[in-house]
Amino acid sequence: MILLVQKVQHSLLGKSGISLSMARADLIHPLASGNKIYKLMPNIEFAKTNGYSELLSFGGAFSNHIHALALMAKKHHLKSIGIIRGEEAYRTNPTLQDAEKAGMHLEFISRQDYKRRNDESYLQELQQQYPKALIIPEGGSSQYAIKGCAQLAKEINEAYEKNIKRRSDVITVACGTGATVAGLVCGASKNQTVIGYAVLRDKSLQKRVEDFIHAENESYKNLRIESAAYGGYAKFDETQLDFILDWLEQTGILLDPIYTSKMCMGLMQQIESGKFEAGTSITMVHSGGLQGWRGMKLRVVKLMGAEKWQKIEKHLPKG
Repeated sequence: MILLVQKVQHSLLGKSGISLSMARADLIHPLASGNKIYKLMPNIEFAKTNGYSELLSFGGAFSNHIHALALMAKKHHLKSIGIIRGEEAYRTNPTLQDAEKAGMHLEFISRQDYKRRNDESYLQELQQQYPKALIIPEGGSSQYAIKGCAQLAKEINEAYEKNIKRRSDVITVACGTGATVAGLVCGASKNQTVIGYAVLRDKSLQKRVEDFIHAENESYKNLRIESAAYGGYAKFDETQLDFILDWLEQTGILLDPIYTSKMCMGLMQQIESGKFEAGTSITMVHSGGLQGWRGMKLRVVKLMGAEKWQKIEKHLPKG
């Protein structure tokens, strides 16, 4: 994998003196992109070396993780099973259609049953049902994923030093389950700060991330978690859509509506309010997820009209 780190110019930087860059993990693969690849590859390597021929995991109907897992499993000649929260009717959406085309077997369960996804008894039932499957937690957030995202931090630093001739002071990323930000902390340099912008209102996130890091015998002193929920998970409004379109116009980079855009909004607000010292260099991780836009056309058109959707659609990855 070749990771591009590029400088970003934006009017919101003003006279802050902040140097801003973006690690373009979204460009690694047109559909199975971003942090998902880094989280999945160590799981795939473990499966192949330990006799598993299938990968099983959990997600919602528009899950980037489920989508990436299906495509990556196919690429590495493994079967895949997706335990999907919600109704059978979701099968026709673009995300799950891609997953089925890649060979994934979809099993739809109720939202109530989905709450059992971390229960040991339920996991044992699934293991008996699918004895050849490596069961991967929702979002790919296993200890294997931490190792993969530690590698992402190292690649960010290598690319940054190559292109910009110094090391970034801060690495930022959107976080849901917390594995990516934990891995970045484990792979970061000694004096780097890693900031996770939480897109979920999850009081357990900080401790979960610290537990991930502790399991790798690493320190989490350089970790910060900031809130960036902005109305709730998977929800966006006209303000956020305005930000995404303005970012696209100024930088040429399309952000996803669930994760990276909320991280960018939170970061830029902090830069504007003077939370970072002049001269600080910051690298944002674009964690991919652009395929998720395909299920949001009607919401965008309703909020801002068909013309705005066309601007987004023009920059969506082609499979």
